[in-house]
Amino acid sequence: MKKMLILLGLTLLVCTLVAEDFMQPAQVAKDSYYPGLRIRQVNNASERDPAPEYSFIPNGDGEDTTYLTSSYYDYMPFSYNGYNLVMQPETSQPYGYAAGGHYVTYMRSETPSLATDRRAFFSYINENGTLGESNGINSDINREGFTSTAVDPYTGDPFSVWHSVVEPDGSYDSHMSYALFHATGSPGSWRSPFILFDNPEMSEPFTGAPDDEFIWPQVWVGPSPQADKRRVHAYGNNYTSSAGEANYNSLYLYADFDDMDLLSTSDLDWTVATIPYFDEMQYGAVERVNKDIVVSQIDGQVVWFGSVGDSLMAVVSDDYGETFTVYTEELKQPLENPTYENDPSTYLWMNDDGITPADMYIVPSNDLSHYNGTFTADHTRVTWMSGVNYNSQENIDGGQYWPAYVYPKIFEFDLITHDFTFTDLDIQGADPYDDTMTIGYDLDEDGEVDEYDADGIPIVYVSCPSWFFNSDGGWQDAYFHESNSKIVANDNWIALVWYDGAKLQNAYYGEAGYDGWLKQPELCLVISDDSGDTWSDIRYINANPNDNVIDPVNHYDGNFAPEFDGMLPVNISLGDKMEIISNIPGEYHAKIHFVFMDDGDYGSAAGQTTGGGDLTNSAIRYAAFDIEFQETNSAASTNDITVTPNAELLGQNYPNPFNPETTIAYNMIEDGYVSIEVFNVKGQKVKTLINEHVTSGDHTLVWEGTNDNNQKVSSGIYFYKMKSGNYSSTKKMILMK
Repeated sequence: MKKMLILLGLTLLVCTLVAEDFMQPAQVAKDSYYPGLRIRQVNNASERDPAPEYSFIPNGDGEDTTYLTSSYYDYMPFSYNGYNLVMQPETSQPYGYAAGGHYVTYMRSETPSLATDRRAFFSYINENGTLGESNGINSDINREGFTSTAVDPYTGDPFSVWHSVVEPDGSYDSHMSYALFHATGSPGSWRSPFILFDNPEMSEPFTGAPDDEFIWPQVWVGPSPQADKRRVHAYGNNYTSSAGEANYNSLYLYADFDDMDLLSTSDLDWTVATIPYFDEMQYGAVERVNKDIVVSQIDGQVVWFGSVGDSLMAVVSDDYGETFTVYTEELKQPLENPTYENDPSTYLWMNDDGITPADMYIVPSNDLSHYNGTFTADHTRVTWMSGVNYNSQENIDGGQYWPAYVYPKIFEFDLITHDFTFTDLDIQGADPYDDTMTIGYDLDEDGEVDEYDADGIPIVYVSCPSWFFNSDGGWQDAYFHESNSKIVANDNWIALVWYDGAKLQNAYYGEAGYDGWLKQPELCLVISDDSGDTWSDIRYINANPNDNVIDPVNHYDGNFAPEFDGMLPVNISLGDKMEIISNIPGEYHAKIHFVFMDDGDYGSAAGQTTGGGDLTNSAIRYAAFDIEFQETNSAASTNDITVTPNAELLGQNYPNPFNPETTIAYNMIEDGYVSIEVFNVKGQKVKTLINEHVTSGDHTLVWEGTNDNNQKVSSGIYFYKMKSGNYSSTKKMILMK
């Protein structure tokens, strides 16, 4: 017994250390299995398009999935929000290296020592889907975790952020690194990480709070208001509670950069800000903020989206994140509290006194909050998936809720009208597109209870948006910690994925006919080909080999994916780009990329979920789907707008290497201004070779290895950059004495 107690104590200590930087729910979960509750068995689609057809796209080696690495850390290896899988442009500028691959970042433990051994890792996936490289971003072990990644669309260089403890004060700081793919043509050239959010010192001048820790960082790269630059955006959520409430206000940073800034491994010049609306929620202990951010790739729009308390929320900038406007709309709607069939004095939901009927409402959910969003409808909407809950006013006043009553919804914010809309996803009402929230006991929306059980209790159908469920008290473990939804779009085509555990939960509770579903979650896929105006029914995809045929008695629907055979595919994260494969009538196909964990044992051994699985070295894998759409992609069907530059070509200098001088050739399509400047490896300008109006045609100039003061420069690597109108090009040369 003594040995058992010691072992239990050590286990609890490890779990505490492992779980200390996990996001925590804002409300206290009440009870577990409620009267009349029924876990959805059959999706009740009515007004939606058929479920999409899909197939796996084999990689260059003919494999359906690509093994990247393995990890003992099996809780949410990818980020809560944002993206982890990002696609490079086909060519890395300015030196013309072939790119087109994917970077994916994740937190990984190479050993079973989860409390200490957790690092930020990356994998580079070649353009053909095969593995190029897997390695640590940083060689030090600092309990790094919760990475997020973005890619510079010009250079193809990835930016990655994460948090870890590196300073003596023991606080979590958030860190950044980027890889110099554009300078080397190889994926593993990461610069040394630097502290991006220096907690708590950085935030106090902006928030006034002395102990804030902004962690779980996210990162995006978009256009910049400065010519020939891009802007990188990052935010972290507040780990520190205020007046007992963890409301997660954010520290928001942005910096403008070009390829020379990256080449000099600059820490960049950051503008630091907070969002006053979020600060009010945090420091006034007002409401919990659930959110993410999306950055436009074509203009200056930056949008925070999500929910605050009873309301949907969008905080919008059209000037590259420099100023924001807040939009909210109350979502809280009254929910009729039904009575028992043969006893109109007994209500389904009662207050804690057991006498008073509960005043019921539909409110935004604090569960199902691990999501991202995307621009749709020609960048006039933001679309994401989250959830709503049924809850009583008594619970709301007491900071409590019933986690089982959670329903996924697709939400949209219109950037022109500033209206919020939603679509029933699962469970669905008679019309999933109307303004009526689905009522789990009145799916036909006629105002009456649809069915009662044998005891006359109203039957309420609920959804199960999680891959994990393993205990009577595990609703919140499932719906808060082990749920996530990810979305990607290409103009009017949208794809959305999440997990569903309805069948495995029915198996857990011993429902007849579900024996083969224990520990067998399903991946859910829906699509839209009209910018979210309408959506498909749900396509379920699973790794249950018993589901290879349709058998209604055993609830098998023929959704087994043989490509997942022998796996437990969980924690899916979509790539940031949807590629168009075909856009001709009758052949509308897109490619979506994703990564996932093939868990070695059902549950999370990282210490978060109740009754988690054994500690196993689980595989992290990459794969891609071919998804069939029914309508044309409008972006691909229009004529591309081509900007004709004044210049056409900057030639490679000759000779190279050189001493003492070298010749540079360039071509002008038409008369115009041109500048060619030389820079050193730190990005400092050495000399202006030309900055004047020249005529069209071929030209040459000579650099004699001097600076602007006509002093000889030392041997080394130099870069020369040409700009003319919309044309810009940079090349490398070597002075060797």
